[in-house]
Amino acid sequence: MLYATTRSNSHVETTHRAIHMDRCSDGGFFVPFRLPELELGQILQMKDRTFGENMASVMNLFFSCNLTGVDVDFLIGRSPAKITSIPHKILIAEAWHCGESRLDYIVRRLFHRISTGEGNLQPTNWVQIAVRIAVIFASYGMLLASGQADVRIPLDIAMATGDFSGIMAAWYARKMGLPLGNIVCGCNANGMVWDLLHRGIMSTNSVCVNTNTPLADIVIPDNLERLVDRGLGKAAVRSYLDKRCTGQLYTLHQQDAEQLRSGMFASVISDSRVNQVIHSVFRTNSYILSPYDALAYASLLDYRATTGESRPAMIFSQRSPTCDCEMVAKNLRVRVDEVLRRVSMGD
Repeated sequence: MLYATTRSNSHVETTHRAIHMDRCSDGGFFVPFRLPELELGQILQMKDRTFGENMASVMNLFFSCNLTGVDVDFLIGRSPAKITSIPHKILIAEAWHCGESRLDYIVRRLFHRISTGEGNLQPTNWVQIAVRIAVIFASYGMLLASGQADVRIPLDIAMATGDFSGIMAAWYARKMGLPLGNIVCGCNANGMVWDLLHRGIMSTNSVCVNTNTPLADIVIPDNLERLVDRGLGKAAVRSYLDKRCTGQLYTLHQQDAEQLRSGMFASVISDSRVNQVIHSVFRTNSYILSPYDALAYASLLDYRATTGESRPAMIFSQRSPTCDCEMVAKNLRVRVDEVLRRVSMGD
């Protein structure tokens, strides 16, 4: 596959550079020159393949790395993800049943395989997104196989914003043909993404607020540049970067604001509400949410309350509750070892 950049279409970058470099020579991010699109029949075939096979097929589209399902199984295990259903048509794709109990482990393992040990020791920006695209596709394949998804009904997807790599992965997966509905962004007090999507205006010099979800304590995620590029084009990226560089207010015209927010929704969730959601979901459903999934869950409820939408939705869970077990235990009013026990029972 060939790649362009978020800042220019004037030159073409190679797959090798996209694997080994965080940014292109012009400072922009790598973007597929032509995004692969899957037909409905190809989507339906996923239900007959394993998680590893579906991941490999998507990874091969981006990197021509000749991965097989066996390769993926060897690297991350045969069951690195699990689907849990809770009331109100909410499905939770737990993409962390692997080493370190977090999706980042999957990203690193696959990165080291396709990079063959060259260059960066840490996965590059595009690799992080591409692996998440593959995981979302493979998770959807699990839903098809279990009869929990219907390609005729779009599936909304929710997650915490964080560095925006998961959000952009869902955006790309939808563009590639996966029948996803709205992408729901769970923001904490650092809610500049909410400002941009819902007000069409964003301060570029805001100070970061420390919260109980520190991985989402990012005022303006770098990957937001990708959304501006894919949604509005290169001229909009230049304006966006100029405002960021000078610390000015970034403002969209009404038509551009509507275009950027198309298929997107964001909600700002306070620490106190995150705590309340963790407690209430456990009390009513006996399910333990991580703080980041609580952000996504609360944002999904806000989305449904605002739009009246009630179709099925999936929370894309990238981190086990055990990674934040002290906070979780405090909200559940149990001991830390009880959280570890209950989560391990679900493995």
